[in-house]
Amino acid sequence: MTREYTITIHKRIHGAGFKKHAPWAFKESWEFAMKETETPDVCIDTRLNKTVWAKGIRNVPHSIHEQLSRKCNEDEDSPSLCLKNVLRY
Repeated sequence: MTREYTITIHKRIHGAGFKKHAPWAFKESWEFAMKETETPDVCIDTRLNKTVWAKGIRNVPHSIHEQLSRKCNEDEDSPSLCLKNVLRY
């Protein structure tokens, strides 16, 4: 199952200091993915990481196109069997 979303980062990091823009962008996209899929296990892809950090810590993009896909969890210790979500750009 794959879903595509466009998240407006600009309004979500409003009020944060300049040096916290990129970390807040990750936190907000992670929280959005948790809320949409209703699972706590969300992994962020490296392409999304490179996109957010491309212009530095201060100048994050105004909006990000994200792709949420659900994969089976390979960990034997995890309580949820098929509830691992990958957040991609």
